Amino acid sequence: MATTATELHSCCMIGCLPVTGDVWRYDRLFLHAGLVWVLLFLALISYFLDARVDEQMTSSGSLLSQYPDHRSTPKQAPHLHSSVLETRPELTLTLKLTDPRYTSLPLSKSPTLENSHKVSPDPHSAPDMKQQKGDSSKPNSVLQQLWRGHASTNILNKSLKNALKYYVMSNKHKVSFQGKLRTGQSSKELLCQMKTQVELRMVDGQEEPFSLLGWAKVVPKISIDQLFRKQNQSNFKTCAVVSNAGSILGSGLGKEIDSHDAVLRFNSAPTKNYQRDVGSKTTIRLINSQVRLNSNVTLVAWDPPPYNRDLHKWYAAPDFNLFDPYVKHRKLHPEQPFYILHPSYIWQAWDLVQSNTEVNIQPNPTSSGFMGIILMMALCEQVHVYEYIPSTRQTSLCHYHENFHDVACTLGSYHPLVFEKSLIQLINTGLESDLRMKGRATLPGFSTVNCDF
Repeated sequence: MATTATELHSCCMIGCLPVTGDVWRYDRLFLHAGLVWVLLFLALISYFLDARVDEQMTSSGSLLSQYPDHRSTPKQAPHLHSSVLETRPELTLTLKLTDPRYTSLPLSKSPTLENSHKVSPDPHSAPDMKQQKGDSSKPNSVLQQLWRGHASTNILNKSLKNALKYYVMSNKHKVSFQGKLRTGQSSKELLCQMKTQVELRMVDGQEEPFSLLGWAKVVPKISIDQLFRKQNQSNFKTCAVVSNAGSILGSGLGKEIDSHDAVLRFNSAPTKNYQRDVGSKTTIRLINSQVRLNSNVTLVAWDPPPYNRDLHKWYAAPDFNLFDPYVKHRKLHPEQPFYILHPSYIWQAWDLVQSNTEVNIQPNPTSSGFMGIILMMALCEQVHVYEYIPSTRQTSLCHYHENFHDVACTLGSYHPLVFEKSLIQLINTGLESDLRMKGRATLPGFSTVNCDF
């Protein structure tokens, strides 16, 4: 058969092999078969990657806080956006939110809660107050263990157990616990350990690098305990610590909370439109993120430092941009008491929890809730803590002012929440009925605890 012009051209292009119609059909068939294999290969890769992600997640689509804390990402601080009372734009402290610790999926990026959560239009009607499917297979058992102070890793679902293992293995803050294991202590022994081991301390500008930067003139001139003793001549009699938990909705505890001498709240959890359940009084706010500041409130900020308390490293590479905005705000509003928790306080609180727990806990700072409780125990004669240990209103709703559900907000992913709550229940002197119906734990202030034994 004579070679056509087209075939001659093809011969030149592919090595002088004659190209017929049958050859082209064979080539197309081979091409289609290859494409099918490529698609199958990509599908298999996608399947295994998705399976791996699912294994690491602490719960579906979770954005954790602790805090509250509920706080609430390496390079962030857990969180927030609205104010308690009417605020002015110039009182806004903006801190960068990039910390993955507030997501259930390790190493994933976390948007600000302001953008990721929708606020329920009816403040007293959460969209779904029931336990979210998959949050816990035994919600009643979980509550019973929390109420008895016997909670352990057994109440964590598979995802939260995987998160715990992940954080223990990654150990971002280079934690090396050298303390003595003190499990099985009585409530009195635990109280005395808390009183003597966790020293309420703020950054005072006396240590490098802060002393070299002139921070002695930036920070408040008197300590936080002196501030309130000066105003009241003694410790507060009774204080309230109000968690951001969704389970406080429908509680009707607002008047009771406001009856206390001092009230501590977290981040920018609002009171407006929620007064019936959370009250309106605010004395101190423990913050760790973007928050609108109110000049009538004492502020205490914190940031996860290295476990070795290296202040130079902490200042050079904080988890979120805390120091520059702090200095700027202090210069603009020197009359407002505004403190930063010292790294020693943060890790002493963690050491306390680890020393009373047989298993390795998350090597991350304790939740804002736990730090706030100890803070108020140092300032008050009696502390009532609301919905830190959940009542029968327990829900997967993370925060009462945000429409977002995740069991990790109650049991912990980044923070060792389960172990913290067990310790708080051990020193709870209140009635079990108060815990069940009000979510209220009653704790003695350190000034009332005699440790001479």
